Parts: sequence; structure tokens; C-alpha cells
Amino acid sequence: MSFISLAKPLTVGAGGLSAPLSSGFTLRIDALAGWLLRIAVVPEGGFAVDRTWMIAPEGDVPWSGRDRLSTEGFEPLAASGEDPHTFQFDEDWQISIQPSPLALTVRRREGDEWRTVVADRPTGAYQWFEKRGVFRHFHARTLDDRHYGLGDKAGPLDHTGKRLRCLQTDALGYDAETQDPLYKHAPFVIAESEAGGAAGLLYDTLSEITFDLGAEHSNYHPHYRHVDVQEKGLVLYVIAGPKVRDVVPRLMHLTGRPHFAPRWSMGFSFTTMHHADAPNAQEVIAGFAERCRADAIPISAIHSGSGYTTKADGRRYVFTWNEEKFPDRAGFFGRLGELGFNTCANVKPVLLTEHPAYPRAAAEGWFIRRADGQPAVEMFWGGKGSSLDFTNETTIAWWKEGITAQVLDAGFTAAWNDNNECELWDETATVDGFGAPLPAIEVRPLHALLMSRATFEVTLERAPDRRPYTISRAGPIGIARYGETWSGDNRTSWHTLKWNLRQGLSMSLSGMPFTGHDIGGFDGPKAGPELLVRWVEMMSLHPRAVMNSWKPQLTDPTNTPWMHPDVTDRVRAALALRYRMMPLLYSLAFQAHRDGTPVIAPAFYHFDDVECRADATCFMLGPDVLVAPVVEQGTYHARVFLPRTPGGWHDFHSGEVFEGGQVAQVAAPLGQLPVMVRSGAILPLATRWPDTAPHDATAVDLTLFAGAEAGTNDTEIFFDDGLGWGFRDRDASLVACRAEWDAQTARLSAEERWTGRGRPEIALAARGLGERELITLPLAGKVGP
Repeated sequence: MSFISLAKPLTVGAGGLSAPLSSGFTLRIDALAGWLLRIAVVPEGGFAVDRTWMIAPEGDVPWSGRDRLSTEGFEPLAASGEDPHTFQFDEDWQISIQPSPLALTVRRREGDEWRTVVADRPTGAYQWFEKRGVFRHFHARTLDDRHYGLGDKAGPLDHTGKRLRCLQTDALGYDAETQDPLYKHAPFVIAESEAGGAAGLLYDTLSEITFDLGAEHSNYHPHYRHVDVQEKGLVLYVIAGPKVRDVVPRLMHLTGRPHFAPRWSMGFSFTTMHHADAPNAQEVIAGFAERCRADAIPISAIHSGSGYTTKADGRRYVFTWNEEKFPDRAGFFGRLGELGFNTCANVKPVLLTEHPAYPRAAAEGWFIRRADGQPAVEMFWGGKGSSLDFTNETTIAWWKEGITAQVLDAGFTAAWNDNNECELWDETATVDGFGAPLPAIEVRPLHALLMSRATFEVTLERAPDRRPYTISRAGPIGIARYGETWSGDNRTSWHTLKWNLRQGLSMSLSGMPFTGHDIGGFDGPKAGPELLVRWVEMMSLHPRAVMNSWKPQLTDPTNTPWMHPDVTDRVRAALALRYRMMPLLYSLAFQAHRDGTPVIAPAFYHFDDVECRADATCFMLGPDVLVAPVVEQGTYHARVFLPRTPGGWHDFHSGEVFEGGQVAQVAAPLGQLPVMVRSGAILPLATRWPDTAPHDATAVDLTLFAGAEAGTNDTEIFFDDGLGWGFRDRDASLVACRAEWDAQTARLSAEERWTGRGRPEIALAARGLGERELITLPLAGKVGP
């Protein structure tokens, strides 16, 4: 069809701007905040999926979703305009309209000027292809535009020139450089240009959507990017910058702040399908736990694969137990508890047709249903099965009962939502939609989100004084409200290690701040000694650090910390670094929950040096720590660009100070992760922790990395008991640190701002002093709960 045009001029109303369009559509534009604009092209009769679950400005949404055009939780700006082609929202936004073909130019005030944030392609921007069921939207772009985001996408961080699809897929053994699509639904891109700065573009849809970020070119149009959405109509949120570091926290404000998980969940964890699949699984898992303690492997949790649910046929039936593998569950969990381990159980949202609960589930309508009302049956791992419909209140209730009785009451601490991509291909299928049926194929990602929410809520209901922990492999933006995620079933190789680094940073920019990668690779060959150590090193300073594997083709199939005895000490040292840095990781996790800031990020997130725009070979842990993992075999130095900052950068291990603005060569012997600390930073470094709970530091040095030049720095460090909700009422510890240094002295002081509950023993220390004197002041403020 031809491009959509205005049918009548825009009008100003209480709900912003609106106008009828050709082909029965209606245009609606709302400025929801000084940093947020929404553009909607609404079909006649409304959207087929009339609700959203990604948008949550008040922290979360009702189970049944919120109206896609709701303004609740926002304070919309008033629109005005005397020129029919130019309108303004207060003093913040300006919209210019080209009537035919419809094209919008969005500008935002910066000082005395209007800067273009985003502009539609003037030669045609909006199309609806009814026979194909595709709505297409074009933006103009310049050749210097960069594009970040889209969740767990493979390849370089800058996706310019690529065509990528959001469609959750179980992608076992994927190529981390080229494979697409993968596990997440993140229809969000950050478009950045030299002239216009950065802007976030969130397409609020659960339908399949393809982003063309300059792969396509036409002689008849100026340079453009476009999306193809598999639904009729469009809802686009424009998030203002002008920096990437402005956009990302605003995305989290729009879609709901990430959950602040208990501290134990940030420790090193282990799982493998092989242990739970073993005929003597109880003995094998308990033996592994005992060996970790005996061999002084610092570890906080053990996650169980789904093997505890297998029956005689070897297949997996969620919420059942194989009693032969686990003859003494109470004794099993009691022993793990004695050793200090938290535990997490794998659960799956598909019932195989032979599942003992399948007849009841089919009769009571718990499944996604075909047009004839029967369960939709699709291929699943182990055979044919039906996906549970998490938009059905009865299904949710059954799921919560199962988590309670078969996971938490059985002895597990938490649950792990796995295999929840909902690979459904029946175009006629529907879901209950909480009493208002929806087309199932257009809400596939919703089930992972609501599955995770159900698991989260029932875990909280069982222990309301403790923060829940849960994980989900799949899901849309918004999944972080309930827990963490990871990059799925990666393949063991140096190639994967290199590109997983970029994937994690991409997720961090896409509303998924708590993420990681399976250490050692989930699928494929056995990692050699060097690769294993480098993988542990890189993940030691990621938000999630879990060793996970499934390699049934191998004689010795399981990744373990001691799988190569000659490098076990180096694995242990890399894990010890994680626990040394745990107070920093945990404080950054609190800040992510509070402010929406990422825990890890590319260097360009914090620094404007043009050199930081090169493809990522390092990452920032917060604003002060630069980490340069070795991802190439036989390499024992890291070459890394150090951003320009007063006083330069301290090598965390050697103490050597490097000037910023240069490519430095940093020593990286096997077992030593290159870590550089910004001059002037104050880091909380653990000096003592219990063997059975290494995540709970009992002594911490607040350490100043003093600069050579005179300077000052202020920072806040968060501590608490690692489990509860006291921080909501400031019944926790927030230590404000102040540092001042010059050529003769360095002064370091700390003050408790909250009650101090959960704070470990604190000492003040400094590095890089040279001949200078360190003057420390006693901790001020409240010194205990």
C-alpha cells in the first residue's frame, strides 16, 4: 500500500495531539515527561493486543497489564501550537509534521536551541501491509549514526548495518558473533549521532519485530533505518539523551526498576545437568558441595538442573520428584545447609503430553489453546508438549502451588525459570488474557515475564521478610523487575568468550543489568585449562557468575572448578577476586535498583573519549573500575585504551599508575584478571569473609586510590544484611566517603548516613600514596544498628 498520510490536521486535546490518518488509523502524540515522548499509530477499532506489560513507570503493572495508551504514572505536558505543522509540549519538546506522506521530526530544547532527537524519513515513514500483517516504520539516519541495545544480540555492540529480529528462540550452541535471533525480546535501540546525541527508541510491542539498522539501501530515499512489526499499528517511546548514560536509567524508570536480589545470589554458583541427571544425584551433588568446602573453592550457591524431575523414561516432568535419585531429600538439603549453600531449582513451563497433570490441565484450560479450544501442542525438549498460559489465573495459581510444594517446601531456596521462550507457531491460537482473549503468537514473550513474576511472588509470599531470587532465560524488557538473566546456552570456544563479552554489555544497555554467561561454555567441547581460567576471570566481575554445562557427548562432560588440576589454584584466585570485590558489586547492584544504572557498561557509557567508541574489548564495573579480560589464546598482556581522567589509572594488582588517554599494555598472567582503577576512586574491598558464606564480608577496607595531582572525591557505599528489605526504611548502612589529596597528604573520612545495620567492620586505607601521609578520621555517625 502507499504510505500513510494525515487525513485531517492535528488537534490539541487533553490527551496531547491527535489526528485521523489514511486507511483508518489515528495518530496520537503524548509528551509524558520532559525526557519522554510517545508516538502511537492506532488502528481503527484499537490494537489487537490492547495492553502492555513492558511499560511500568509506577514500578510494576497489574497482572492483566495496563492500557497501551495509558498516562498513569506520568505527568503529561501540555501541548500548544498556532502553526498547524509545528507544535510544542511546554518548553521541552517540539514536533514538526509533514502531512503527506506523514513524517514527524522530534526536537528537544537544549539551552536556547532545539536539537533534533529523531526524524522520520521524509519520503515515506509509515506503512501497513495488510496481507502480510506487517507495520513498517522508517527513520532517517546519518552515516555516522551508531545503534546499541536490542538485548542479547550477537556481534559488535554497534549494530549499524545489521538486520536483527526480536523473536525468543531456544538457540542451544549459538554462534555468539553471528546468530540471530536469540533468547530475549528487547525491541529497544539507542540511536546516537555526532550531531544529535543519543536517544532511546522503545517499540512497545510483544509481537515479532525486525530492526534494519542500515542493512537496506534504496536509491530513491535518503539513508534510513526501519522496523517491521508483526502487528497492526505502532507504539513508540522516544527517550531523550543527550548521552547514552542519560538514556539507560530513563529506560529503567519507564519499564520498572530492576529487582535487588539477596547478596548470596551474586556469589559464585555452580550447576550442571549431569549432576542432577545422575542415577545417584543426591550423592553426586552433596559430594560436589563437600569438595568445594574441602578444597577451599569460594562458592555461595548450587543450582540444580531439571534432572530431579525425570521419570523412568528419562524425560522431565515439572513439579515431580525422582525419589530414587533423591532418597532422603530432608537429609540432602540439611547437609547443603550445614555447608552454607543456598540452592536453586530449574523449572520449565511446558507439560509434556504424558505429564501426570496434563489431562487436568487440558480439561481446565491451563494451556495456550488452538482455535478449537484444545491445547496447542508443539515440539519441546523430550517430546511434544503444551505451553502453560500465564495469562490464566488458574494456571498461575497451579504454578504457585507447584513452586511452593515441590520447590520451596522441598528444600530449595529459589527457582530458576528455564526453557521459557514459548516457541509457538499456531497463528490461530489464543491465550486467556485474564478473561479478554489475545492472539497467542503476538504475546509470546509475555509468558516468560509472567512465569517469572509468579515464581517471584510466591517466593516472596513464603518468606516476606526476605528478598526473592529468581532467574529467567527468556523474556521481554521488564524481566529485570523480577530477577536476573543470562546469555543462554553458549558454546565452549575462545570465539564465544570474546563475543559473550559484547552480549553482556548489550543487555546492560537494554534494561537487563543483572546478567552473565555460563562459565566454561554450556555446549560443545571441553574447555582447555587456559580457556577455563580466562572464562572464570571474565565472569568474576560480572553481575552473575554461574558455571553451567551440558556435554553428553563427552566422556568427562561436566565443567568443574577443578577439571584441570594444574590450574585449580588460578581458578580459585579468580573467584577470590570476586569476593574481594563483592562489596563493590553489591553496592553497584543497590544503585542499579535505586537509579537504574548498569552494573557493567562499555567504556563509552562513562567516558566521552572518541577512542572508547571502538568495539568493546573491556568493560567498566561502575564508573571507577575498568576490566580488560583476556579473550585470545596464548595472550598474557591486555592492550586497553585508558580514558582520559585526572591522575590516570592504577593497576589493581601491581599498583603501577598509567596516564589516561593512551593504549596501555597491562600484565595478564594466567589467573590474574587485568583491573584498572580510576585515580581518586574509593573502593570497598573485602579483607575477611566466612568460608561458608564468602559473599558476606565481615571486614572491608574503604580504599582510596590516590591521585598524583591534587583532587577530591565523594562517594557512597551501601551495606546491609544481604537478605531483607530494611534498606527501604534506611535500616541499613549508607557510608558517605570523602577524600582530599595533594602533594603532601591524603585525607580520607567516612560517615554513616543510615542506621548502620548490616555494616561489616570498616577500616580506611589508601594506595598510590608514595611519600605522602594518609590522615584518616574515625567513622562518624551511627556506628551500629
